[in-house]
Parts: sequence; C-alpha cells; structure tokens
Amino acid sequence: MTFAGVDVGAQSIKLVILGDGDILYSRVSFTEEEGAIASQRLMEQALERLNLSFDDFSHAVATGVGRGTVPFADMQRSEQLCHARGAYWFFPSARTVLDIGAEGSRAMKLNDQGRVVDFAINSKCAAGSGAFLEAMTKIMEMPIGEMGMLAAGAKRKAKISSYCAVFAESEVISSIHRGVSKERIVAGIHESVVDRLIEILGKVGIREAIVVTGGVAKNIGIIKGLEGRVGLEMKVPPDPQLVGALGAALIARDVMSGKG
Repeated sequence: MTFAGVDVGAQSIKLVILGDGDILYSRVSFTEEEGAIASQRLMEQALERLNLSFDDFSHAVATGVGRGTVPFADMQRSEQLCHARGAYWFFPSARTVLDIGAEGSRAMKLNDQGRVVDFAINSKCAAGSGAFLEAMTKIMEMPIGEMGMLAAGAKRKAKISSYCAVFAESEVISSIHRGVSKERIVAGIHESVVDRLIEILGKVGIREAIVVTGGVAKNIGIIKGLEGRVGLEMKVPPDPQLVGALGAALIARDVMSGKG
C-alpha cells in the first residue's frame, strides 16, 4: 500500500510518499505558484519517478497553510498533528516538538504514545519565524547559513529587543550605523528569534526529548541558541523541512489501518 503526505507552506511545498514502512520518495519544492497547481505538478513528477499512478495510492493527507488547495488529498490535518506525528516517527522519545516555519512557529506537547496533548503558536508578528531571518539576510548581506554559523560562534550579542519584525529591522540597521560588529548583530538577531521560541515552548512546558522541525531547524545558530537557553539537546531530523509531509503520510497510513 502507498500513502502520500503533502505540506503546502508559505514558501515551499513538501511531498513524502510512504510505502508499508519506508519512505519511497520525498521532495521540497520552492515555488510562487498556487498550492493546487504546484502540489499537482509535484505529485505527477513523483508518480513518474516511481512508475506509479494516482490509482496506486491508498490515501493522501494534506497539511500546511494551503492544505485546502491540494486537489488529490483525501483529507486534511493541522500542522501541529502532522509535525508531531513525523517527529515521533524519527524520535519515539519526543515529548516536545518545536516547528519553526517560514511565517509562524508552534510548540506541541506529546504524551508517551506521541499524541498531541497541548500546543501553542507564536502570536507576536513574524519575529519568531523563518521569514524574519530571511529578511535579515538582506539587511546583513550574507546567506542564512553564514549568519547561523557566525551567530553560533559569537561571544557577545547586540540587543535586538523589539517584538515587531519591522521595528527589529530598524534596530538592526541602527546597530550597523553605530559600527557594531556583524558578529554581534547576527548573534543578537538569532537571540531575538530564540526569545520568541522560548516563549512558545514555555506555554506548553518543556519535556525531553525536544525535537525541532521546519526549515529553520537547519540553522545552527538557532539550535545552539535554544540549547544554551534550555540546557538540553535539540534533536533535529535528517531533513526537518519534510517532517510535516511525512507526518501527513503517516496519518494517511494510520487512517487506512484503523489507527487514525
């Protein structure tokens, strides 16, 4: 039996095709096309690669902000449920999941069976999201990966205190004009994001193991910042961007097996 999970996010679409127990195909596609067109094209490419047809699929689940646009989805599930399910598949010890997306972040508390028992989402502008960090790359004129590495190794941080992303950008520009070093500014930017993420985690409580998902989980500066504040290791799946789509595919499988 074959199952599909598709995660339509603000900046990218993720697809995972799952067999009885293995991932058969996965891909992240960055696109500005509407979700219906982009997800359909992504699925057709996967089918061609696997030599399958739509009739070969037992069930498909969509998640993400654009989950309602996926034409081939049999059902929809929230980002919280899908990221929790995917994180638990990678790490059965997961009890806290932090998903840091392009335009929002969310924390989930899991019970011993991997079920979501509580969750919280960011509520203050975009300062705790990937979009905020992406905007900062343009101001700092350096790639996101370089910013993360610089922040991870910084000894001192500039203070970026504003909860509003627009005002935070003004603080960064002001720091540049005052001659504050790039290392300190970048460290301050990352610390600002970590502040917002810690606030979200505090709403659900922190229990080991903590799994971080979403594209921002690839940023070593954010991961090291979280570890420094929490005092615990952050577990990151091999490709954290795919966790939501994987969770959707797993939920599709659970539904067909009567566990969903």
